[in-house]
Amino acid sequence: AAAAGAGLAALSLVGCEGEQEAPPTPSPSPVGTPTPAAGGVSLECTDRRWEPVKEGCRGGIQRNFGYEAISLDTLDPHQTQMGPTASTHSAIFSKVLKYDDIPKGIIETDLAETIPETPDNLTYIVKIRPNVRFHNTEKIRKNFPQLAGRQLTAEDVKYSIERQINRQSPKAGLYYRMSQWETLDKIEVVDPLTIKFVTKRPTAPFIHYLADTNAFIIARELVDPDKDDMNSLDKMIGTGPFVLDRFISLQVVRCLRNPDWFAKDDLVDKGLPDRPILDGYEAIWTPEDDTAIELAFKSKQVDSTAYVDQRNADRIAQETGADIESCSSTGWVNSRILINDSPNATTPFKDLRLRLAIHIAVDRNRMARQQFQHVGLLCGPVHPGILRWALPPEELAKKPGYRFAREEREKDLADAKAMWEAAGGPDIGTVEVIYAGIPEWVKSYWPQLQRQLKETLGLETKGRIDASGYTGMAQGFLQKSIVFGYGYDNGWIDLDDWLYPYFHSQGVKNSFMLADPELDRMLEAQRAEFDYEKRRQLGYEIQHYLLDKVAARLDWTSYVNRYTDWPYFKNVRGAPWYGVTYHRADYWLDKTHPTFHGRPA
Repeated sequence: AAAAGAGLAALSLVGCEGEQEAPPTPSPSPVGTPTPAAGGVSLECTDRRWEPVKEGCRGGIQRNFGYEAISLDTLDPHQTQMGPTASTHSAIFSKVLKYDDIPKGIIETDLAETIPETPDNLTYIVKIRPNVRFHNTEKIRKNFPQLAGRQLTAEDVKYSIERQINRQSPKAGLYYRMSQWETLDKIEVVDPLTIKFVTKRPTAPFIHYLADTNAFIIARELVDPDKDDMNSLDKMIGTGPFVLDRFISLQVVRCLRNPDWFAKDDLVDKGLPDRPILDGYEAIWTPEDDTAIELAFKSKQVDSTAYVDQRNADRIAQETGADIESCSSTGWVNSRILINDSPNATTPFKDLRLRLAIHIAVDRNRMARQQFQHVGLLCGPVHPGILRWALPPEELAKKPGYRFAREEREKDLADAKAMWEAAGGPDIGTVEVIYAGIPEWVKSYWPQLQRQLKETLGLETKGRIDASGYTGMAQGFLQKSIVFGYGYDNGWIDLDDWLYPYFHSQGVKNSFMLADPELDRMLEAQRAEFDYEKRRQLGYEIQHYLLDKVAARLDWTSYVNRYTDWPYFKNVRGAPWYGVTYHRADYWLDKTHPTFHGRPA
């Protein structure tokens, strides 16, 4: 499923190795679990099982299925919205900070030597490692001789951020993280390896911004100065653990080990010297057919895989002795509705009652059952897998649209119908709904959603598929021209990412044309609150407000991803969304393990 990802907030420092950890949170069962079989499914990712690399087990190409071999919008690290593209970028490029564990909210250093110094709540001082160099291969030396092997400096960090807040750029509308970096008052290069950030006002998630999924640091030499883009495979040159070797659209992405990676000896104490341990990895385009996926896994053509029907993971693990990994996928199905809060604007769904009626009438429970079998989840404004920020399950389950006891559901449907009729819903006429062409289960569910809207409210819709997958929808949302969209969206991390860009009147993802002063005030307040518990409560208030008084982004469903790994595949770890491929620097293949026998070279 193609999309893109994001980040965390300012927290208390722990230890002395550049990690930052969130306060502990409980582990609830899935929100609104659609079938009893999912009752015990955890929303947390399976813990990584650390094992030091054995002698003689270095090298090899690790393989798995995925969607990385697709580029639906652009390869530019700062302009893409696509999660699979961010995964490839995360292997190639580096950030000031990065996430070690997204569900637990642990941030660690990447380019920075330590977590930034914060002499006050406006200032962040970052010291860059002295041994960071851009990739240096024969091809790079030929195409970009002045960049190959060049040291990365504070100037590269400054350029990478200032590029994204340049409103004079011809690509200004494509900088989807602009609202993050516009919190900065100034960026000062103190010396070649020291940079100072000063924010305009206290900004709790600023540490997160430096670790966010797309916070990549790039080289100015790679950007076309006239077009302001680097949308080219030969420009995928960074300082990360892997070097791009091959990108064949809808077939494979292949990246090879960067022998000069600056962090290669960071985990010597854990028995992982000279990382990456692997020679490289291949992300092979998924066949989206469980028969083909099962055959490939059992013949060890891939070392790890998910399945279209997640229930197959348990059966195949029992048959093969494979390990099961589990992680709540924070990508989610939603609808976006054009509101246009301008005083004189007229749109079909300007009346809140119409939007609330749709929000309540659609049966999320049925949608989750049919799309995701026994591991479907019902989503609120923040995904339930984001335990730090999502509304508690018991609160969400009290809301109309999330209540499924027979009496409650009947009352909610009656209320939805009454609101629809009182607000003039029967006079709207036929509404065009743009829906995503991928993933398959979004596309295939559209006729049922169309039927639900007709049967519960009498709303007539005309569906139009985005055959490109998402390119047309992304453009339509950017231009604020889509009245009703239905598709899959990215998995974010921090409260700010889930809410601010979408719902603030100046938010870069505000395709609804929403302008609500009270909502703006709350969104700005959560940014300014450094106390974790107080900020979480503000987040709860915002989510209740969105559900009760806005209903512009109607959040439907998601799933828990379960996949199988061969036991010879070591240090593998799941993640709730794309963009953490740098973890593969820790992976290795145990060639001494009995299950490795028969694996193709």
